[in-house]
Amino acid sequence: MKVVAINGSPKGSRSNTAVMIQALLNGFSSTGSDTSQIYLADKDIGYCSGCYSCWTKTPGLCVHKDDMRAIISEMKGANYLIFGTPLFLNNISGTLKVFFDRLTAAGGDPTNKTTAAAKDKAPGYIMVSNCGYPNGTQFDIVSSWINRVAIMTSAHMAAEFYTADGKTLTSPTQEQVECKSRYLSFLTDCGKELSVKMELNEAQKALLSKGILEF
Repeated sequence: MKVVAINGSPKGSRSNTAVMIQALLNGFSSTGSDTSQIYLADKDIGYCSGCYSCWTKTPGLCVHKDDMRAIISEMKGANYLIFGTPLFLNNISGTLKVFFDRLTAAGGDPTNKTTAAAKDKAPGYIMVSNCGYPNGTQFDIVSSWINRVAIMTSAHMAAEFYTADGKTLTSPTQEQVECKSRYLSFLTDCGKELSVKMELNEAQKALLSKGILEF
């Protein structure tokens, strides 16, 4: 199994998002999956110019010659794609949005008329996000958006992980260390479950609404 994670945090490998993603990847790796985490903050990715040459003139190939070509190549054949971002004004980071705009070159079906065969080959999407606020109600826009993206790209939403008190992931107080440890273990177990069973179990689903400090 191949799992590719796209980290859209401007802080890259130093981010709270990276900690969440790595915990999930550890679960996948424990079952023998091939995993990788790509830090968009370290990449040269230009803005989509909206020319649609990647559809009309050079199918699948963007006019911009930057790091997106290698990233799209790495994503090919993945069973799961993990997308991670911190929360900015109740939405994804600009870093991740620029990346998704450039996925225009990978195609998409706004009418959702993709064949069943193509849908069977599509990867599972996993969305990961965190914020510094103490509650999780502000992730609604991110969830609605990624589910719509999944429909347009004929993928399926395998799981969504949203948590408040994100700073606990990289800078926990002494009192928060145990909560952080239990939360990361939960994410690792979820990665393992998705690898083996292709979906979370009921006990794991019941914990998705909990924040780090509730573990």
